[in-house]
Amino acid sequence: MNLKTLSTIAICILFVFSVKSSVAQYPGMAQFRSQQNLQFVSQQMNLQMLAMQNMRGVSVGGIENDFVVTMLDSSKKEFKSAIYTDSATKKHFIVYIDKKYKKTDTNRYKKIYPSQTLNLVCVLVAKDDVNDNPGEYVPGIPTDSCWMFKVISGHISVYSFLVKNQSFPILPSTFVGLQLNGGPIIPYNEASLKSIIADDSDAMESFQKKKYEKAIKRYNSDMEKKDKN
Repeated sequence: MNLKTLSTIAICILFVFSVKSSVAQYPGMAQFRSQQNLQFVSQQMNLQMLAMQNMRGVSVGGIENDFVVTMLDSSKKEFKSAIYTDSATKKHFIVYIDKKYKKTDTNRYKKIYPSQTLNLVCVLVAKDDVNDNPGEYVPGIPTDSCWMFKVISGHISVYSFLVKNQSFPILPSTFVGLQLNGGPIIPYNEASLKSIIADDSDAMESFQKKKYEKAIKRYNSDMEKKDKN
């Protein structure tokens, strides 16, 4: 080994020790590296957010649910999603994440509209045979613009484009369908509701105050009392 080689090795060793010494002398380097890692994670999250924004979707439920979806070709998909509204068409959709694509690839996020499905079921509580729990499953009826989920049952059943959840109330602004005594589902609006409850003074009192959910529940309660008499 010649002198030049030895000299090179010595310089390399000194450089390594110098780096280690500088890190020891400047503990802020650890914090700096931590900040760099956080920035990287933040960048990845921002890229995913941009991918979702490109889908022109606004979440209307705010809560993700587990769904089992049967597509028009009879294939099934099971995944978790919030319910979104397309800002252009005003139609509702859910998002299936195709994990064969990278997180930064917009193809990873697939919008599924009601018209693309044969049926949809929201799994609020999965079946548990061990504990003899049948589970809680809420079917969604596909229409041209949304899935309809039953949120009020009785003589008048009411359907919403959101799944009923204990975390927040279902507002009348989400109601899309009315069903009287198990008959056909008709579009929900003030006129159709009024035509059904017009002869019930208690229900109409709430209706006049624009407390539509209360009006429906009052009507259902009054009808149940009549059925018992």
